[in-house]
Amino acid sequence: MKLQVHKWGILLYMTGLVLSIAFASFYGGPVSYVWLYSLLLLIPSSFLYTFLNYRYLNIFQELEVHKLTKGEEHQYRVLFENTGIFPIHRMGIYLLKDRCNIYEIVDGQEISLDVHEKKELTSGITCMYAGAYNIGIDRISLTDPFNVYTIYLPVQYSFRAIVRPRITKLAGEVLDIENLVNNIGLKSNRLYEENPGSDMRNYQIGDSLRKINWKVSAKTGELMVRQPDRMEKKSVTLLLCADREPDSKESIDYLSKRDIFLEFVVSAAWNFGQQSVPVRLVYPSGDVKETIVDSMESFMDFYGTVADGIYYRSSDSYSQIQRMAAEKRSSINEDDTWIIIRETKEPGEENYIICG
Repeated sequence: MKLQVHKWGILLYMTGLVLSIAFASFYGGPVSYVWLYSLLLLIPSSFLYTFLNYRYLNIFQELEVHKLTKGEEHQYRVLFENTGIFPIHRMGIYLLKDRCNIYEIVDGQEISLDVHEKKELTSGITCMYAGAYNIGIDRISLTDPFNVYTIYLPVQYSFRAIVRPRITKLAGEVLDIENLVNNIGLKSNRLYEENPGSDMRNYQIGDSLRKINWKVSAKTGELMVRQPDRMEKKSVTLLLCADREPDSKESIDYLSKRDIFLEFVVSAAWNFGQQSVPVRLVYPSGDVKETIVDSMESFMDFYGTVADGIYYRSSDSYSQIQRMAAEKRSSINEDDTWIIIRETKEPGEENYIICG
């Protein structure tokens, strides 16, 4: 709540009040005191009038879809209803224009409502960030009938949108996913296939006789064995190290950082899926959850929950994610490639770490 006092309005009021006190002091009588008491009660009565206007004002906001995608335009609708017994004059409406674009409604636009009147405004809207946050009308302003003050009040029922991130090639360009899939990024340095491959090396004591390639050995005059190919890893695991939600979940800094994080995560899952590589995702959703994306259907399931489904229910969940990240960074992962994606990167590092 914010109160703004109008200088000229309060100056005229104080002038009238001083003159009324002087008039009542010198002349007395019912007329002078009625005028004086009327002025004395003007401010309390105006505040009561404003309170009743706010108390009986209903504002309903909605979108044509339950979930929308960042940057896509949808239809936004807001309904104002005055259920009280006093009219509402020159009510200002103020938008959350730092996170959404509303095209047919002007920030600071004024509307008036008679007793029991309803008014509806519609507009196209686009959201700037992925995530879950309030959009539309943030607050209203009510001015007293004598223009002495204007009070700014939050809407009683805010509207929370769930905005999915865009599916882009952001992670593919940064992680070089095609190289990870086709080259050493998905091969073990220590584990080998059971069947021998086409690579050759000299026979060493302890090698099985079944591995000897007798034709090659006859040509070279030395015993040669076939060396197994390095085992290809079966999947990739994305560990999502999201930040804990700050006290102010509506700050633009937080929304912007979460937007980049979600877009990167979705892009990575999508690009691995495009390469027909199963992707396991480990992420906080209250507790630590796991899901495998290996088809369009499983990707869309994850995509549908990522906008508002990344959060910690307790500090234990946050600590568990951090421990997993530390363990994977310090160990060799032979059967899987882990990619740690962090919402906030450490100084001198990227926001992703490939652990293979």
